[in-house]
Amino acid sequence: MYDAPKLGANVEQKELKIAARGVQVFYGETHAIKDVDIDIQAKTVTAFIGPSGCGKSTFLRCLNRMNDTIDICRVEGDITLDGEDIYDKRVDPVQLRAKVGMVFQKPNPFPKSIYDNVAYGPRIHGLSRNKAELDEIVEKALRRGAIWNEVKDRLHEPGTGLSGGQQQRLCIARAVATEPEVLLMDEPCSALDPIATAQVEELIDELRTRYSVVIVTHSMQQAARVSQRTAFFHLGNLVEYDDTATIFTNPRDERTESYITGRIG
Repeated sequence: MYDAPKLGANVEQKELKIAARGVQVFYGETHAIKDVDIDIQAKTVTAFIGPSGCGKSTFLRCLNRMNDTIDICRVEGDITLDGEDIYDKRVDPVQLRAKVGMVFQKPNPFPKSIYDNVAYGPRIHGLSRNKAELDEIVEKALRRGAIWNEVKDRLHEPGTGLSGGQQQRLCIARAVATEPEVLLMDEPCSALDPIATAQVEELIDELRTRYSVVIVTHSMQQAARVSQRTAFFHLGNLVEYDDTATIFTNPRDERTESYITGRIG
């Protein structure tokens, strides 16, 4: 079993944001995630890498209880956010998802205006008292999504009319509009062209000054570019978790090395 990471003396010790211990996930009889322990630091980009079907997206969805929406899915173990159990019966998953935002693989703007896409979360969570405050929240989120200058003169046009890369940045703006503490990204660039991918990667680097970012990516180059910590999953197990530079240059486990060098994948 993988041991929870111990940060080396040369690594900046950051505040712990999410801690998972003994996490197991079952889809019916299928054991998809096996006994995962991981600590995710605040204001850090953590990448989950591994072959298709290895469990990285399933584990990501545990962090904001998205797996609750799948009838046959069962999650066991402990996951805490700032020391609080997110699976406690008193925790409202809707409120949790305001704190732990999510951006999906395929850009999925609502069939609404650009403005209403971003205003949706703040409205349902009652984050503004009037139109002026809501306007301010929307502008701030679009700026954080690095798309304000492209859309400020067309806020009432449909979000679905934007290009793929713009749609994904709109979805990031929508996710940060509720002032989350953690941002989960499930292969956010896999549907984008190289230019849009570069824009989103640059944005991820800016977002980590405010949020803890956890990104699932099938691209090892992307993990190396955007993350400070990397976790390698294989067959439902967390094989290795360390500083990104260590994972890519000096992995401890031969399975990690085989994946990095392309022998498995």
